[in-house]
Amino acid sequence: MFTIASAFKGGPRPRYSAVTLVRNSIRNFGSVGRPRVAVSTLVKKDKKPNGFPGLLALFLGIGTLAASGLTTTLQNDQNVKDDAWKTIPVDKSIDPFPTQLSPPEFPISTKYVMLGSGTRAVTFLSFKVYGLGIYTAVEDLGLIPKVLNSKYISTAFVDSDPTKSHKENLKVALDDPEISRVLITDLLDGGIRLVAKITPIRNTDFNHLKDGLIKSILGHPDSKKDEERLGKGLQQLRDAFSRKGSVPKNNDLLLELQANGHLQLSYFDRKTGESNQLGHVEETLIGKLLFTQYLSGPKPLSPSTKESVVSKIVTLA
Repeated sequence: MFTIASAFKGGPRPRYSAVTLVRNSIRNFGSVGRPRVAVSTLVKKDKKPNGFPGLLALFLGIGTLAASGLTTTLQNDQNVKDDAWKTIPVDKSIDPFPTQLSPPEFPISTKYVMLGSGTRAVTFLSFKVYGLGIYTAVEDLGLIPKVLNSKYISTAFVDSDPTKSHKENLKVALDDPEISRVLITDLLDGGIRLVAKITPIRNTDFNHLKDGLIKSILGHPDSKKDEERLGKGLQQLRDAFSRKGSVPKNNDLLLELQANGHLQLSYFDRKTGESNQLGHVEETLIGKLLFTQYLSGPKPLSPSTKESVVSKIVTLA
């Protein structure tokens, strides 16, 4: 058996590496439910402890952390935060998304909570372009069961299979390309407030973001039903991009869909911590088309985000 004393006396070497011993031992320290602390200062990602002195230093360092009452966990993720339980990893190239957005840190009108997240990929180029988070106003959480459990919606669109529960039927309905359009549209018409948090995974600029939103809106099958309203709304959207120039990866474009259907565009610079409002779209058709593209239809803009949001809606309904 390997002991500290045997190391000084030239005793037998342990059968496991120092990193393995630390990983196994670390589970015994700390307590559940308290903040996690990355031990990046103790174990570098690409380095191993150098013999017994390195091993002893590791154990002493971990013991110090445990004595302070913190749960210690070996982390290779360089984006680990002290409040990691309040964030969701979306992509390794950008910071984890907060589970809540609140003013004044973010340029939005009220407190929002995450419904789901994922990434948007350009399939023909096979790379991800931005992380996407969908949030709803905390005060509007009750609208989800109110709308989706209404007698008309349940009878006409959701509870088609008597052998399934309402939640099971709702999951099937929200996964259906056509029915999901109806359900999400009803939620939007009910005045639910939403935020789309768009965080580029690659450096881009405001012009590319604007063109991407316009293309997404034009891709909705209902975009051609009222060309006059659409044209007016798209011009408002172009004007709302009052800021020009580059958008570094990891910064945020925030699209806040207000209760009246207006769309507020804001920008958050993560490096400087500064935020500002860009512009406003009063034509309600723009926000409705864009958010139904995010959350419904045969080809949602981010399938992973849509799936994540659907799972959350089902639990709330």
